[in-house]
Amino acid sequence: VALGLVLGVGVAVAGAGAGAVAVAVAGAGAGAGAGAGAVAVFFLPALFIAWRIRGDDPLFAGLRQFGLWIGGLGGANFRDANLENARFPGANLRHARLAGASNLRRVDFRDARNLHLAYARDTLLEDPRARELLAGGDGEGRSYAGLNLAGAYLFGARLRGADLTEANLSDADLAQADLRDATLAKTQLIGADLTRARLTGACIAAWNIDKSVALQGIDCDHVFLESGDPPKLPQPPSGAFAPGEFTKLFQEVAETMDFIVDTRLELEALRRAIQKLREGGAEGLEVRVVECKEDTIVVRVATPPEIDRERIHAQALREKELEIKLLEAESKSRENEIKLLMQKERLDDRKEMEKNHRDHIKDLFGILRPVDIHVNANAQGGDAVNKSYHQNIHGSGNVGVQGDVHGRISNIARNIGTLPAAGSGAETKLEELLDRLARELKQAPEEKAKDVAAVTRMVEMTVESAKEDNPALLSSAIEGLKKSARSLESYPAVLQIVSEVAKLLGG
Repeated sequence: VALGLVLGVGVAVAGAGAGAVAVAVAGAGAGAGAGAGAVAVFFLPALFIAWRIRGDDPLFAGLRQFGLWIGGLGGANFRDANLENARFPGANLRHARLAGASNLRRVDFRDARNLHLAYARDTLLEDPRARELLAGGDGEGRSYAGLNLAGAYLFGARLRGADLTEANLSDADLAQADLRDATLAKTQLIGADLTRARLTGACIAAWNIDKSVALQGIDCDHVFLESGDPPKLPQPPSGAFAPGEFTKLFQEVAETMDFIVDTRLELEALRRAIQKLREGGAEGLEVRVVECKEDTIVVRVATPPEIDRERIHAQALREKELEIKLLEAESKSRENEIKLLMQKERLDDRKEMEKNHRDHIKDLFGILRPVDIHVNANAQGGDAVNKSYHQNIHGSGNVGVQGDVHGRISNIARNIGTLPAAGSGAETKLEELLDRLARELKQAPEEKAKDVAAVTRMVEMTVESAKEDNPALLSSAIEGLKKSARSLESYPAVLQIVSEVAKLLGG
């Protein structure tokens, strides 16, 4: 039944009509033993699908090509035929098989009948927009942006106001075509024939032409060199071209090849491709101009007069694509190397941070370790009197520790330097905060000597971490500073200053 449905669609697309669909579906349904009910079930979907694909619905493009292939089994077969410059005015091309023709360059399909029922897969005629334009010659005000019309026969075509942005019109016949107010931005026109075409008001931003383009007898008062709504940069800036002036001006431009690139990667790939072509024997190629036009880059390459520009242009595009792949591979390799280096640096930073943390703990315990001091006093004269004094001192006693703390913090404040981790002006503010902290800690009593020393050490660690611009180490140091300051919670001024220091450094 499914096969009958497909065959019915094929017959319908080939133009045999809905009756043939019904017959095909009915026969398939009977063969499957489904009876009249199955025929009705499959007939209606087949009719609907045939109707949609005859209307060039893109959702059914695959079925349409299949139906046209079936319909063309008994039609005229042009496979492997060279149809260059052939004329089909008024010809009935129903069931014709144009797919596989060796050459359809500049074939005149004007006024051909039933062109939409010809099997033309992988040709210009496959796109309904191109097919209608080639058959009717009227595309005024319509959009053909990005369409492949290479080698199309558009002699005298009415294309006023048409959008041909990035369309491929290479080798197309546009002689006497009306292209007034048309948009030809980034349009490929290598080898095209524009003899006596009308171009007044057209936007030719970054169009691609070379010396093979026929520009004789162009009818043009002015063009625009930058696309937009409306187009910008009129040429000439004022007045109009004198007769023959447009041809003379742009024929000189045609002595070069234009390439359009969108990224720096493509630009570098094109540069490498041109260099490779020069090394391969295409001497004389030279990048003449690199222009930025809107969101694209136009690269103009000068070529010697005797060179085959069309062949070299195509070869350069192929080489450019290969170089893009090589550059992308190189870029990916560099990214992997950078990732590995970053991972190694992070690991080294982690090890260094852990080592510093252990060293800081050792230093801290070295400061806080009790020291036993023995003083021997020897009396002079007469009997010697030996006196022994023993004092257990934490650090150096109250005055010694606080004095040392004040000196260390003051020294930090005077030698802060730059702090990449903090904002502009942070050094001055930090210096003020550290001076205040030194004064507050100096007032702490002897029993708080260990806590004062711990806060001092963490201040040193925090400032050093801020200088190194190591966010992980700085965050750890700030947390340690806050924690050590909590042991002095009975001194709110110290807690306040530490909080301001942490906030200033991003904690």
